[in-house]
Amino acid sequence: MKTITEYRPMIFSLLAAQSEKHSRQYRRLKIELLATVGYGAGGLWLSCDTGFAPWQWQFWLMFAPLFLAGELTWRAWAGR
Repeated sequence: MKTITEYRPMIFSLLAAQSEKHSRQYRRLKIELLATVGYGAGGLWLSCDTGFAPWQWQFWLMFAPLFLAGELTWRAWAGR
C-alpha cells in the first residue's frame, strides 16, 4: 500500500496540468471575447459611417472582407 507521500507527485502533477488547461481556456476566451467586441465595434462603425443597416446586403458586402481579413490574420497568428 502506498502512502500519501508516494502519491503526492502524482496528485500535484494532475493539479498543475488541470490548472494549465484552465488558464489556456481562460486566455482563449479572453481573446475570443476581444475579437467579438472588435467585430461588433467595426460593424457598428461601418453601419454608422455608410448608413447601411446590418440586415441590408450592402452592409455585408462591405463587412465580409473585413471579417475574412480578421479571421485569416487570427489563424495565421495562432498557427505560428
